[in-house]
Amino acid sequence: MPTLQNYIHMKTSKIIQGLIIILLLQSCASSLNTTKLSEDGEAAYQAGNYEAALIAWEQIIESRESKGKKAKAPVYVGGGKSALELGQNDKARKYLETAREIGFSSPEMYVSLAKVYKNIDNLSKEITVLETYHEKYPQGEKINAINTRLFETYVESENWDLAIDLWPEIETQAQSNTGLLAGYLIVNKNMENTTVCDKLARQILKLEASNVTALEWYAEKYFWKAENLYVSEMKAYKNKRTSSQYKKLLKALDEVWPNFRKSRDYFLKLYKIEPKKEYAKYLGKIYTRFDNKQKANYYNKKAK
Repeated sequence: MPTLQNYIHMKTSKIIQGLIIILLLQSCASSLNTTKLSEDGEAAYQAGNYEAALIAWEQIIESRESKGKKAKAPVYVGGGKSALELGQNDKARKYLETAREIGFSSPEMYVSLAKVYKNIDNLSKEITVLETYHEKYPQGEKINAINTRLFETYVESENWDLAIDLWPEIETQAQSNTGLLAGYLIVNKNMENTTVCDKLARQILKLEASNVTALEWYAEKYFWKAENLYVSEMKAYKNKRTSSQYKKLLKALDEVWPNFRKSRDYFLKLYKIEPKKEYAKYLGKIYTRFDNKQKANYYNKKAK
């Protein structure tokens, strides 16, 4: 006969074992439920049902966070991608940044996060994420799109040196893309690479005759080439009114007037595309040099 103490011990052991089994069953059920929700979320996302996908992933997130824990990082990425597709940028940012903070890394996470930062106009964070993808996934499926956008952000943020360094990686795909070529023209203009700018402007205008960036390059180039030579030679002649200096002035003017005409034609095209005050100001100066008072007055008034 077992003693009372042994009996109590046996009963207690069975109760504890029962509790352990119950907890294990609950844990398994929870795990199975989480797995099912993840599968449902992924299936809904792939089917384009982003609302259903977000609901599935958020059930997992809320369940875990209600217990003071984090869900697995891919769940946050799934929720972030779904929220992004639904235009919920704040929620998308929250989930994707959480996945990143956990220490997770995947190409799709960085692609989605870059889109979020672009949508909310946070250029510095967008650049950081794009650079991370570029560094971590040089063979990634989206690398061409990432490099293209990274180049655009470098131009936008005036990081000329970084744009120059990145250009070889997008040069081939950029040959028929006037937007990228125009961006590279802006970069080289600021780097004072005149020969490269001339080549790019010609290439761009063959593809798109009304490209503003290329037209501006030629308009300004010919204006300052003419204006600087005109001013320097006129000053030299006023300081030294000799026959030889006068001949030199006439020779210079043979170069000045054609360049002013080229500049005028480019600025007229630009003014027709968009009547900016800046273009009118240049045209006013050109017609003043041509001693055409009527047109000079017209454009000078437009420039005010």
